[in-house]
Order: sequence, then C-alpha cells, then structure tokens
Amino acid sequence: MDIRLPYVSKTTIRLLSTDQVAALYRAMLPEYRALVLVGAGSGLRQGEAFGLARDRVDFVEGMITVDQQVVVIKSRPMLGTPKSPASVREVPMPAFVAAALKEHIALYDPPDVVFRTALRHNLIRRDYFNANIWKPAVKAAGLMSDTTFHDLRHTFASTALASGVPISEVSRWLGHESITTTVDLYGHLVPEASSRAREALDKAFGSALSVP
Repeated sequence: MDIRLPYVSKTTIRLLSTDQVAALYRAMLPEYRALVLVGAGSGLRQGEAFGLARDRVDFVEGMITVDQQVVVIKSRPMLGTPKSPASVREVPMPAFVAAALKEHIALYDPPDVVFRTALRHNLIRRDYFNANIWKPAVKAAGLMSDTTFHDLRHTFASTALASGVPISEVSRWLGHESITTTVDLYGHLVPEASSRAREALDKAFGSALSVP
C-alpha cells in the first residue's frame, strides 16, 4: 500500500537589512553587541558564536575557525562539538566583524571564550540570552518580535549570494553537510541565475551555430 508522507513546509527565510542589523547592534547590551556582527558578518550559528574562542580568531588572515559550540547538558552550558563534521570549518571575517571583536576583546579581555555572561562570566545559555538579552534588543531596535539570531545567519548567506559568491562557497562557510541544503534554503536568492546562464551559453555556442 502506498503511503503519502505529510508535506513539510520549507523554512521561512527572514532577511534583515543593513540598517536593521545596525539598529540591533546598537540596541544590544555592550558586552553582547559584537555577537550581532558575528552572526550577520560570518554566518555562525548561535551556539557556535557563544562558543567562539579567542584563539580561533585570526586577525592576520581574517578568518574564524569554528570547531566548538555551547550546548546545554542537564541545564548547564558546556562546550561541545559542532552540529556535524561539516560544521568544523573556517569562515571569512570581514573587517567590520574584526573591528567589533577587537574592541570587545580590548574591553573585556576574555582569556578563552570570547562571549560570557556579564555578571558571573559563565558560558551563555541560549534560553537566558534569548529571553533577557535578545528580545529586549529586538524590541528596542523596532524589529519584528519573532526575529531570531538565526535570521542573522540567513542575512549573511543572502548577502554573500547577492554579491556573486558561489553557492558552493556559501554552503561551506555555513557548515552545511550537503550543498543541497543550501540550494533548498537560498537557491532562489542567487541573482539572475537564468539570465547569466543564457548569456554564457549564447557566448559559447552562438557564433558556431550562427545564432544572432
């Protein structure tokens, strides 16, 4: 007997404008502010950003190494391995992200993990951050109340694709196990793919086939 599987709706992709990212950055408490730019400028997942260590930030080469994340085990935040083997990666660090991280490190001098809670200097729990830090900043920035940290990751991917970065590179930087995941999520954001394909094929075959 044939069994029809239920339809699974695609992930909703919410993209933030540069002005919205800037507003959110300014609305955040100072000790967490650089997290916004790490998400929007390098595409790290929330747990990966929470687990970013100082020695994984290469200011000379302009790269961030992602090889750990904060996970919660029995209500305690701990450092753990990334989501999958593909999540262990290096991602480019734009100048504005580097500047924000340099300022953060200069102000707070973290010995290891870059971002910690303000009072007790613990690893950051996602539920605490989202309720007490993120949501108030989202409201103050005038964004939709259901805006999430993951929307910064979507914004990173869409900005890179709109600038002509190959989707294979974006997929690698996002740490997706398969490029299929990236195409399913962001393929529609690749600019003018059909027109560029027509131009390339016409250039290759047009003269040989005497097509005007």
